[in-house]
Amino acid sequence: MNATCCNPASTATQTTPSVGVTESLQKPLYNVIGNTDAYEVRVELPGVAKSGVKIDLEDNVLSIRGERGSATPEGWKTLHRELSGLGYQLRLRLNTPVDEDKLTANLENGVLTLKLPLKEAAKPRRIEVQ
Repeated sequence: MNATCCNPASTATQTTPSVGVTESLQKPLYNVIGNTDAYEVRVELPGVAKSGVKIDLEDNVLSIRGERGSATPEGWKTLHRELSGLGYQLRLRLNTPVDEDKLTANLENGVLTLKLPLKEAAKPRRIEVQ
């Protein structure tokens, strides 16, 4: 898994060319671990509900996007703000084929955990000498 490709800057302004909309996003903190059977990606998404998470896998690029809801209740006015309201975006290029049908995602306590099982053809094999 190559984490150097496709990562946005820590706070980036991105333009969606198809609709001409400009939005600000930030790169979340994340870890990637792996063994011979799978990768596990853990991404911090504080303030993001399950309904605000969007995960796509296309052309070997894993895209994770998290949108936060408004923290200010209707009828209230923000008087002081230090908490960021920016959404998150992380894009990781996969350099090993994963089994897309067995991919799982779980969001708990602001941490998204993705399990990416490797395809059988990508797993290491030992070949016995005859």
